Amino acid sequence: MLLLIPILGALSAFLFAISLIPVKSPLAERLEALRVAKTLAGPANSTARAFELIFSKERRGQLAQQLVEAGWYTVTPAQMGLRVVGGACLGVALALVALHSLHLPFAVLALLCALLVVGLAYAPIILLNGAIEARKAAVQRALPDFLDMVATTVQAGLSLNAALAYAVDAAPGPLGSEIKEALSEMRLGRSRVDALKAAAFRVNQQEFSTTVTAITQSERMGTNIAAVLSEVAEDTRNHRILLLEERAAKLPVQMTMPMAFFLLPAIFVVIFGAAAANYFASR
Repeated sequence: MLLLIPILGALSAFLFAISLIPVKSPLAERLEALRVAKTLAGPANSTARAFELIFSKERRGQLAQQLVEAGWYTVTPAQMGLRVVGGACLGVALALVALHSLHLPFAVLALLCALLVVGLAYAPIILLNGAIEARKAAVQRALPDFLDMVATTVQAGLSLNAALAYAVDAAPGPLGSEIKEALSEMRLGRSRVDALKAAAFRVNQQEFSTTVTAITQSERMGTNIAAVLSEVAEDTRNHRILLLEERAAKLPVQMTMPMAFFLLPAIFVVIFGAAAANYFASR
């Protein structure tokens, strides 16, 4: 057992190191292919191929979509599999350490070991989901102000592409990076609608997808794009306010359990503690 612990620890570190090696993102490969008029494919890693055989095609597709939504373009589904297996190995190593060093009942040790293995194995997936939620929230926060600036610059006489290029510096975070990628594709010859739809697919955020749909419909019907963008910005801002109000309304319900477990016992101690102390002191 003592020999197995460092072996598992070394294996976990090795798998994490392999999973952190950056790869070329699909978007960068596509842009480079458009520049040189051919597709470039890097050498495939044998370990990555092995994990692609282990994980199902459907699961790899889901992971690929989640990685794109999180903005982790340099991470492949195979590397996520490596991280999951590495976390499981690290959990097994820590479980063996706990079994060797802690003198607890067997049921408690078994539960602790299971929690370590499962928790560390799913930790990369939890981090990925957190990155997706944070990225979508950042896009939702920056989108209304960005649309207002684009609408203002369009009303000032600039074309939509020039307005997007002018306003992209005022859009921090993932929204600005996705708009810059879309502008790069437009400069390489891709149509504006296709480039924006690709950005909406990568972000997969409701308000941003609605904005792209509105721009597409406005181009087809020939309506005033500035007015459309102003209306979409107002709707996006109102939707964000509604979400904040909904979250605020849920707070009392979410605070019920913490209050029951932490606040009420303290109140009982304050109220009945002195009376109990006097009772036992008088006996």
